[in-house]
Amino acid sequence: MKSISSLVCALGLGLVMAVAASACWVPELPDGTVFSCASNEDCALAGEKCVPREGLSGYCCMPSANATEVCNGVDDDCNGKKDDLAATCYGGPEGTAGKGLCKAGTPKCGANNEQLCEGEVLPTEELCNRVDDNCDGVTDEGFDLQQDVENCGACGTACSAGQTCLAGKCTGRVQQTCTEGSDDDGDGLVGCEDTDCANQACGTGCTCKSNVAAETTCTDGVDNDKDTKSDCADTDCNNQSCGTGCLCKSNVAAEISCGDSNDNDRDTKIDCADTDCANQACGTGCTCKSNVAAETACGDGNDNDKDTKIDCADTDCANQACGTGCTCKSNVAAETTCNDNVDNDKDNKVDCADTTDCPTGTACGTGKTCKSNGTCS
Repeated sequence: MKSISSLVCALGLGLVMAVAASACWVPELPDGTVFSCASNEDCALAGEKCVPREGLSGYCCMPSANATEVCNGVDDDCNGKKDDLAATCYGGPEGTAGKGLCKAGTPKCGANNEQLCEGEVLPTEELCNRVDDNCDGVTDEGFDLQQDVENCGACGTACSAGQTCLAGKCTGRVQQTCTEGSDDDGDGLVGCEDTDCANQACGTGCTCKSNVAAETTCTDGVDNDKDTKSDCADTDCNNQSCGTGCLCKSNVAAEISCGDSNDNDRDTKIDCADTDCANQACGTGCTCKSNVAAETACGDGNDNDKDTKIDCADTDCANQACGTGCTCKSNVAAETTCNDNVDNDKDNKVDCADTTDCPTGTACGTGKTCKSNGTCS
Protein backbone atom coordinates (compact mmCIF):
# COMPACT_ATOMS: atom_id res chain seq x y z
CA MET A 1 0.00 0.00 0.00
CA LYS A 2 1.29 3.48 -0.92
CA SER A 3 2.33 5.64 2.05
CA ILE A 4 0.31 8.67 3.11
CA SER A 5 3.27 10.82 2.16
CA SER A 6 3.13 9.40 -1.39
CA LEU A 7 -0.55 10.28 -1.68
CA VAL A 8 0.12 13.74 -0.34
CA CYS A 9 2.91 14.17 -2.91
CA ALA A 10 0.42 13.19 -5.62
CA LEU A 11 -1.71 16.22 -4.78
CA GLY A 12 1.01 18.66 -5.83
CA LEU A 13 3.69 20.86 -4.47
CA GLY A 14 1.25 23.41 -3.01
CA LEU A 15 -0.28 20.79 -0.74
CA VAL A 16 3.13 19.51 0.27
CA MET A 17 3.97 22.94 1.55
CA ALA A 18 0.89 22.87 3.80
CA VAL A 19 1.31 19.41 5.32
CA ALA A 20 4.26 18.24 7.37
CA ALA A 21 5.27 15.24 5.30
CA SER A 22 8.91 14.57 5.99
CA ALA A 23 8.72 11.37 3.88
CA CYS A 24 7.83 13.39 0.71
CA TRP A 25 11.11 14.69 -0.64
CA VAL A 26 10.99 17.67 -3.00
CA PRO A 27 14.28 17.85 -4.93
CA GLU A 28 16.22 21.06 -5.30
CA LEU A 29 15.84 23.38 -8.24
CA PRO A 30 16.78 23.55 -11.11
CA ASP A 31 16.10 19.81 -11.38
CA GLY A 32 12.40 20.62 -11.91
CA THR A 33 11.19 17.30 -10.55
CA VAL A 34 8.22 17.60 -8.25
CA PHE A 35 7.74 14.04 -7.05
CA SER A 36 10.85 11.99 -6.42
CA CYS A 37 10.87 8.22 -6.03
CA ALA A 38 13.06 5.24 -5.46
CA SER A 39 10.73 2.65 -7.03
CA ASN A 40 7.41 2.40 -8.88
CA GLU A 41 5.67 1.87 -5.51
CA ASP A 42 6.55 5.46 -4.57
CA CYS A 43 4.42 6.81 -7.42
CA ALA A 44 0.81 7.59 -6.54
CA LEU A 45 -1.02 7.25 -9.85
CA ALA A 46 -1.78 3.96 -11.58
CA GLY A 47 0.46 3.42 -14.60
CA GLU A 48 3.18 5.76 -13.40
CA LYS A 49 6.68 4.41 -13.17
CA CYS A 50 9.75 5.57 -11.35
CA VAL A 51 12.39 6.69 -13.81
CA PRO A 52 15.94 6.41 -12.37
CA ARG A 53 18.51 9.10 -13.08
CA GLU A 54 22.25 8.95 -12.58
CA GLY A 55 23.32 11.11 -9.65
CA LEU A 56 19.76 12.22 -8.91
CA SER A 57 16.68 10.70 -7.38
CA GLY A 58 14.18 9.02 -9.68
CA TYR A 59 10.99 10.75 -10.69
CA CYS A 60 7.45 9.55 -11.26
CA CYS A 61 6.48 9.57 -14.94
CA MET A 62 3.20 8.73 -16.76
CA PRO A 63 4.00 7.43 -20.33
CA SER A 64 2.01 8.98 -23.16
CA ALA A 65 -0.74 6.94 -24.81
CA ASN A 66 1.59 5.40 -27.42
CA ALA A 67 4.79 6.04 -25.50
CA THR A 68 6.24 7.83 -28.52
CA GLU A 69 8.50 10.79 -27.99
CA VAL A 70 7.34 14.03 -29.62
CA CYS A 71 8.51 17.61 -29.47
CA ASN A 72 6.69 18.94 -26.42
CA GLY A 73 9.29 19.37 -23.62
CA VAL A 74 7.99 16.20 -21.92
CA ASP A 75 9.48 12.77 -21.38
CA ASP A 76 6.72 10.98 -23.33
CA ASP A 77 8.28 7.52 -23.25
CA CYS A 78 9.55 7.85 -19.63
CA ASN A 79 13.16 7.01 -20.41
CA GLY A 80 14.62 9.88 -18.46
CA LYS A 81 15.07 12.15 -21.48
CA LYS A 82 12.86 14.86 -22.90
CA ASP A 83 12.26 15.16 -26.64
CA ASP A 84 14.73 12.41 -27.54
CA LEU A 85 13.35 11.55 -30.97
CA ALA A 86 13.93 8.49 -33.22
CA ALA A 87 17.37 7.99 -34.74
CA THR A 88 16.28 8.82 -38.31
CA CYS A 89 13.34 10.33 -40.16
CA TYR A 90 12.09 10.34 -43.77
CA GLY A 91 8.96 11.86 -45.29
CA GLY A 92 9.20 10.52 -48.85
CA PRO A 93 7.25 7.66 -50.49
CA GLU A 94 7.94 4.17 -49.25
CA GLY A 95 10.84 2.49 -50.99
CA THR A 96 12.55 5.67 -52.18
CA ALA A 97 14.91 6.29 -49.23
CA GLY A 98 18.46 5.33 -50.10
CA LYS A 99 17.80 5.39 -53.87
CA GLY A 100 19.26 8.06 -56.14
CA LEU A 101 19.51 11.38 -54.32
CA CYS A 102 17.06 10.43 -51.57
CA LYS A 103 18.25 9.87 -48.02
CA ALA A 104 16.87 9.90 -44.47
CA GLY A 105 17.52 12.78 -42.09
CA THR A 106 17.93 13.32 -38.34
CA PRO A 107 14.86 14.28 -36.23
CA LYS A 108 15.09 17.64 -34.44
CA CYS A 109 12.71 19.79 -32.43
CA GLY A 110 12.18 23.38 -33.59
CA ALA A 111 11.84 26.52 -31.52
CA ASN A 112 8.06 26.14 -31.40
CA ASN A 113 8.10 22.42 -30.63
CA GLU A 114 7.62 21.55 -34.33
CA GLN A 115 9.36 18.36 -35.38
CA LEU A 116 11.96 18.82 -38.10
CA CYS A 117 13.86 16.25 -40.20
CA GLU A 118 17.27 17.74 -40.63
CA GLY A 119 19.30 16.62 -43.67
CA GLU A 120 16.64 14.49 -45.38
CA VAL A 121 16.48 14.58 -49.20
CA LEU A 122 13.08 13.81 -50.83
CA PRO A 123 12.24 12.81 -54.45
CA THR A 124 11.91 15.59 -57.02
CA GLU A 125 10.85 15.68 -60.68
CA GLU A 126 13.22 13.67 -62.88
CA LEU A 127 15.67 15.83 -64.81
CA CYS A 128 18.03 14.81 -67.60
CA ASN A 129 21.19 15.15 -65.51
CA ARG A 130 22.60 11.62 -65.11
CA VAL A 131 21.03 11.49 -61.61
CA ASP A 132 18.03 9.56 -60.27
CA ASP A 133 16.09 12.62 -59.08
CA ASN A 134 12.78 10.88 -58.37
CA CYS A 135 14.51 8.01 -56.56
CA ASP A 136 12.80 5.17 -58.44
CA GLY A 137 16.03 3.34 -59.21
CA VAL A 138 16.16 4.54 -62.85
CA THR A 139 18.22 7.47 -64.14
CA ASP A 140 16.99 10.00 -66.71
CA GLU A 141 13.90 8.00 -67.71
CA GLY A 142 11.42 9.75 -70.00
CA PHE A 143 14.02 11.55 -72.08
CA ASP A 144 14.60 10.62 -75.75
CA LEU A 145 18.29 11.25 -76.32
CA GLN A 146 17.82 10.35 -79.99
CA GLN A 147 15.38 13.18 -80.79
CA ASP A 148 15.30 15.64 -77.86
CA VAL A 149 16.82 18.95 -79.05
CA GLU A 150 17.51 19.89 -75.41
CA ASN A 151 19.30 16.62 -74.67
CA CYS A 152 20.63 15.34 -77.98
CA GLY A 153 22.81 12.27 -77.60
CA ALA A 154 23.48 13.07 -73.94
CA CYS A 155 21.83 14.98 -71.10
CA GLY A 156 22.50 18.69 -71.30
CA THR A 157 23.61 18.65 -74.95
CA ALA A 158 21.24 21.15 -76.56
CA CYS A 159 20.97 21.75 -80.31
CA SER A 160 21.27 25.26 -81.69
CA ALA A 161 18.26 27.22 -82.92
CA GLY A 162 17.09 25.87 -86.27
CA GLN A 163 18.66 22.46 -85.66
CA THR A 164 16.94 19.19 -84.97
CA CYS A 165 18.12 16.08 -83.15
CA LEU A 166 18.26 12.98 -85.34
CA ALA A 167 19.76 9.70 -84.15
CA GLY A 168 21.35 11.51 -81.21
CA LYS A 169 23.08 14.17 -83.31
CA CYS A 170 22.24 17.83 -83.88
CA THR A 171 21.72 18.53 -87.57
CA GLY A 172 20.18 21.23 -89.72
CA ARG A 173 16.44 21.08 -89.37
CA VAL A 174 14.93 18.39 -91.59
CA GLN A 175 11.44 18.21 -93.11
CA GLN A 176 9.57 15.49 -91.25
CA THR A 177 6.18 15.59 -93.02
CA CYS A 178 6.18 15.39 -96.82
CA THR A 179 2.49 15.59 -97.61
CA GLU A 180 1.17 18.32 -99.88
CA GLY A 181 1.59 21.82 -98.42
CA SER A 182 3.79 20.80 -95.47
CA ASP A 183 6.84 22.90 -94.55
CA ASP A 184 7.63 21.87 -90.99
CA ASP A 185 11.31 22.82 -91.25
CA GLY A 186 10.37 26.37 -92.29
CA ASP A 187 12.72 26.57 -95.29
CA GLY A 188 10.03 27.68 -97.74
CA LEU A 189 9.99 24.35 -99.60
CA VAL A 190 6.75 22.44 -99.21
CA GLY A 191 6.05 18.73 -99.49
CA CYS A 192 8.14 16.86 -102.06
CA GLU A 193 9.79 20.10 -103.22
CA ASP A 194 12.08 19.77 -100.19
CA THR A 195 15.06 17.49 -100.88
CA ASP A 196 14.69 16.22 -97.30
CA CYS A 197 11.66 14.31 -98.61
CA ALA A 198 13.49 12.34 -101.31
CA ASN A 199 12.11 8.78 -101.34
CA GLN A 200 9.88 9.58 -98.37
CA ALA A 201 6.14 8.91 -98.27
CA CYS A 202 3.97 11.84 -99.29
CA GLY A 203 0.80 10.06 -98.25
CA THR A 204 -0.90 6.73 -98.88
CA GLY A 205 0.31 5.28 -102.18
CA CYS A 206 2.57 8.28 -102.79
CA THR A 207 6.38 8.66 -102.64
CA CYS A 208 8.54 11.73 -103.30
CA LYS A 209 10.75 11.17 -106.36
CA SER A 210 12.89 13.82 -108.08
CA ASN A 211 11.22 16.49 -105.92
CA VAL A 212 7.69 15.66 -107.03
CA ALA A 213 4.98 13.38 -105.71
CA ALA A 214 4.80 10.06 -107.53
CA GLU A 215 1.96 7.50 -107.62
CA THR A 216 3.19 4.20 -106.12
CA THR A 217 -0.11 2.38 -105.52
CA CYS A 218 -1.55 1.69 -108.95
CA THR A 219 -4.62 -0.38 -108.23
CA ASP A 220 -6.71 1.54 -105.69
CA GLY A 221 -8.59 3.88 -108.03
CA VAL A 222 -7.23 6.89 -106.12
CA ASP A 223 -5.19 9.82 -107.44
CA ASN A 224 -2.60 9.38 -104.70
CA ASP A 225 -0.14 12.00 -105.96
CA LYS A 226 -2.92 14.51 -106.75
CA ASP A 227 -1.93 15.10 -110.38
CA THR A 228 -5.47 14.34 -111.67
CA LYS A 229 -4.36 10.91 -112.94
CA SER A 230 -4.87 7.65 -111.09
CA ASP A 231 -3.44 4.16 -111.34
CA CYS A 232 -2.18 3.09 -114.82
CA ALA A 233 -3.34 6.37 -116.42
CA ASP A 234 -0.51 8.01 -114.44
CA THR A 235 2.91 7.57 -116.10
CA ASP A 236 4.36 7.01 -112.62
CA CYS A 237 2.73 3.57 -112.78
CA ASN A 238 4.35 2.43 -116.02
CA ASN A 239 5.65 -1.13 -115.58
CA GLN A 240 4.24 -1.16 -112.04
CA SER A 241 1.82 -3.78 -110.74
CA CYS A 242 -1.84 -2.91 -111.05
CA GLY A 243 -2.90 -6.01 -109.13
CA THR A 244 -2.51 -9.76 -109.34
CA GLY A 245 -1.76 -10.74 -112.94
CA CYS A 246 -1.84 -7.09 -114.05
CA LEU A 247 0.91 -4.66 -115.12
CA CYS A 248 0.64 -1.04 -116.21
CA LYS A 249 1.85 -0.69 -119.82
CA SER A 250 1.59 2.44 -121.97
CA ASN A 251 -0.75 4.02 -119.43
CA VAL A 252 -3.27 1.19 -119.41
CA ALA A 253 -3.68 -1.96 -117.36
CA ALA A 254 -2.44 -5.06 -119.15
CA GLU A 255 -3.20 -8.75 -118.52
CA ILE A 256 0.00 -10.66 -117.75
CA SER A 257 -1.42 -13.77 -116.09
CA CYS A 258 -3.07 -15.51 -119.06
CA GLY A 259 -4.11 -18.84 -117.65
CA ASP A 260 -5.87 -18.13 -114.36
CA SER A 261 -9.40 -17.58 -115.78
CA ASN A 262 -9.48 -14.08 -114.26
CA ASP A 263 -10.02 -10.70 -115.90
CA ASN A 264 -6.94 -9.29 -114.18
CA ASP A 265 -6.90 -5.94 -116.01
CA ARG A 266 -10.66 -5.50 -115.66
CA ASP A 267 -11.33 -4.97 -119.40
CA THR A 268 -13.99 -7.73 -119.60
CA LYS A 269 -11.61 -10.03 -121.52
CA ILE A 270 -10.05 -13.07 -119.89
CA ASP A 271 -6.75 -14.84 -120.56
CA CYS A 272 -6.08 -15.53 -124.26
CA ALA A 273 -9.22 -13.67 -125.32
CA ASP A 274 -7.39 -10.50 -124.23
CA THR A 275 -4.95 -9.21 -126.87
CA ASP A 276 -2.55 -8.41 -124.01
CA CYS A 277 -1.90 -12.16 -123.85
CA ALA A 278 -0.82 -12.60 -127.50
CA ASN A 279 2.13 -15.00 -127.60
CA GLN A 280 2.11 -15.20 -123.80
CA ALA A 281 2.06 -18.46 -121.88
CA CYS A 282 -1.40 -19.59 -120.83
CA GLY A 283 -0.04 -22.40 -118.70
CA THR A 284 2.39 -25.30 -119.03
CA GLY A 285 2.61 -26.33 -122.69
CA CYS A 286 0.15 -23.60 -123.68
CA THR A 287 0.63 -20.30 -125.58
CA CYS A 288 -1.95 -17.69 -126.56
CA LYS A 289 -2.20 -17.45 -130.35
CA SER A 290 -4.82 -15.50 -132.32
CA ASN A 291 -6.75 -14.88 -129.09
CA VAL A 292 -7.10 -18.55 -128.21
CA ALA A 293 -5.07 -21.03 -126.19
CA ALA A 294 -2.82 -23.22 -128.33
CA GLU A 295 -1.15 -26.54 -127.40
CA THR A 296 2.65 -26.19 -127.58
CA ALA A 297 3.76 -29.25 -125.59
CA CYS A 298 2.71 -32.10 -127.89
CA GLY A 299 4.18 -35.12 -126.19
CA ASP A 300 3.30 -34.86 -122.50
CA GLY A 301 -0.06 -36.61 -122.58
CA ASN A 302 -1.89 -33.51 -121.30
CA ASP A 303 -4.67 -31.38 -122.75
CA ASN A 304 -2.65 -28.21 -122.11
CA ASP A 305 -5.00 -25.79 -123.89
CA LYS A 306 -8.10 -27.44 -122.41
CA ASP A 307 -9.83 -28.04 -125.74
CA THR A 308 -10.37 -31.77 -125.05
CA LYS A 309 -7.67 -32.74 -127.56
CA ILE A 310 -4.29 -34.05 -126.44
CA ASP A 311 -0.88 -33.82 -128.12
CA CYS A 312 -0.90 -34.77 -131.84
CA ALA A 313 -4.69 -35.14 -131.83
CA ASP A 314 -4.81 -31.36 -131.44
CA THR A 315 -4.35 -29.48 -134.73
CA ASP A 316 -2.20 -26.97 -132.81
CA CYS A 317 0.50 -29.66 -132.82
CA ALA A 318 0.63 -30.16 -136.60
CA ASN A 319 4.27 -30.56 -137.64
CA GLN A 320 5.35 -29.97 -134.03
CA ALA A 321 7.69 -32.28 -132.17
CA CYS A 322 5.95 -34.86 -130.04
CA GLY A 323 9.18 -35.96 -128.41
CA THR A 324 12.66 -37.10 -129.45
CA GLY A 325 12.49 -38.55 -132.96
CA CYS A 326 8.73 -37.87 -133.14
CA THR A 327 6.72 -35.31 -135.13
CA CYS A 328 2.93 -34.77 -135.29
CA LYS A 329 1.64 -35.49 -138.80
CA SER A 330 -2.01 -35.69 -139.83
CA ASN A 331 -3.04 -35.55 -136.17
CA VAL A 332 -0.96 -38.58 -135.15
CA ALA A 333 2.56 -39.09 -133.84
CA ALA A 334 5.05 -40.14 -136.49
CA GLU A 335 8.49 -41.75 -136.10
CA THR A 336 11.15 -39.44 -137.60
CA THR A 337 14.32 -41.05 -136.28
CA CYS A 338 14.62 -44.56 -137.74
CA ASN A 339 17.91 -45.78 -136.32
CA ASP A 340 17.87 -45.20 -132.54
CA ASN A 341 16.23 -48.47 -131.48
CA VAL A 342 13.49 -46.46 -129.74
CA ASP A 343 9.73 -46.55 -130.33
CA ASN A 344 9.60 -42.76 -130.62
CA ASP A 345 5.92 -42.48 -131.59
CA LYS A 346 4.83 -45.16 -129.10
CA ASP A 347 3.04 -47.34 -131.66
CA ASN A 348 4.95 -50.49 -130.64
CA LYS A 349 7.05 -50.39 -133.82
CA VAL A 350 10.73 -49.45 -133.75
CA ASP A 351 12.76 -47.79 -136.49
CA CYS A 352 12.43 -49.57 -139.89
CA ALA A 353 9.86 -51.97 -138.44
CA ASP A 354 7.54 -48.92 -138.38
CA THR A 355 6.95 -49.22 -142.11
CA THR A 356 4.47 -46.36 -142.20
CA ASP A 357 6.77 -43.75 -140.76
CA CYS A 358 10.06 -45.35 -141.89
CA PRO A 359 9.16 -46.77 -145.33
CA THR A 360 11.55 -48.60 -147.64
CA GLY A 361 14.42 -46.39 -148.67
CA THR A 362 14.36 -44.22 -145.51
CA ALA A 363 17.87 -43.54 -144.22
CA CYS A 364 18.52 -45.54 -141.08
CA GLY A 365 22.18 -44.80 -140.60
CA THR A 366 25.29 -43.95 -142.56
CA GLY A 367 24.98 -45.65 -145.94
CA LYS A 368 21.99 -47.66 -144.77
CA THR A 369 18.29 -47.58 -145.66
CA CYS A 370 15.14 -49.30 -144.47
CA LYS A 371 14.29 -52.43 -146.42
CA SER A 372 10.85 -53.72 -147.26
CA ASN A 373 11.19 -56.41 -144.64
CA GLY A 374 11.58 -53.82 -141.90
CA THR A 375 15.32 -54.15 -141.52
CA CYS A 376 18.07 -51.59 -141.91
CA SER A 377 21.02 -52.41 -144.11
